[in-house]
Amino acid sequence: WAQQDYSIIFLFLLLIILTLLLIFQKKLSASRKIHSYIRLGFLTIILTWMGWIAQAQLSMVNIISYVQALVQGKGYTQFLFEPLMCIIFIYTVVSLILLGRGVFCGWLCPFGALQEILFKLGRLIKLPQINIPFWLNERLWVLKYLILMLLTATIITGNDISYSLIEVEPFKTAITSYFDRSLPYVMYAGILLAISLFTERFFCRFMCPLGAVLAFLGRFHIFNMIPRRPECGSPCHLCENSCPVQAIAPSGKINMNECFQCLDCEVEYYDDSRCPPLIFEKKTKIKTI
Repeated sequence: WAQQDYSIIFLFLLLIILTLLLIFQKKLSASRKIHSYIRLGFLTIILTWMGWIAQAQLSMVNIISYVQALVQGKGYTQFLFEPLMCIIFIYTVVSLILLGRGVFCGWLCPFGALQEILFKLGRLIKLPQINIPFWLNERLWVLKYLILMLLTATIITGNDISYSLIEVEPFKTAITSYFDRSLPYVMYAGILLAISLFTERFFCRFMCPLGAVLAFLGRFHIFNMIPRRPECGSPCHLCENSCPVQAIAPSGKINMNECFQCLDCEVEYYDDSRCPPLIFEKKTKIKTI
């Protein structure tokens, strides 16, 4: 119990830190290096401690069990069996209402963190990056919703295939089982992670049913904290090109259903050595002086 208490305290500390990062995201985004170091450090902790050590990888299995417990009148006892998972679930629901999908998917998912770290590794060792055209990217987004609908249909009809279909989430293999499973599961997770070396968060963007649930519910979030300028999208495409998950349309509009709140675009937004509107503003001031 003492170890569990320490885990709960540490999780609360992580969530407080994340909340502060989101509240003061303008200060975080003001420095490219600080943003990069803090994000990489936070994701590393999420992967190693929350994922591999604490085994607190939220998945569709948890969502389904929570919904079934409430629908079947089992009360809230189901939530108490895994306190860490329960805390993450509650934080995810609150952040979903306030900011949308990106808080969990971009900051609290261990498998998502693993994919992003691998992509950064791929760039570090200069592997070729696969840039999916935006028109194809938009169409691939639909895939995760189709997977979610199929999974939901099999659960509602009581079809046993749902137990196999839930394995579309590689979380059990890559996170909670440490790849100690039969070869097909390991190969599937390995292929997804290998793809992550060349293109960021392929599974999160196009295949994750949990991401589909959060993206759908996140449409109704209250706040939009990522700033935009009139020049964003026309004529400037800097943020669009820098978005690692292609959540920014050529028009400059951010699709918050696909945004992971990584703040890469906000770093560009405040960088007066790269952002064209800021460069123009700076040159204008110099001429005026």
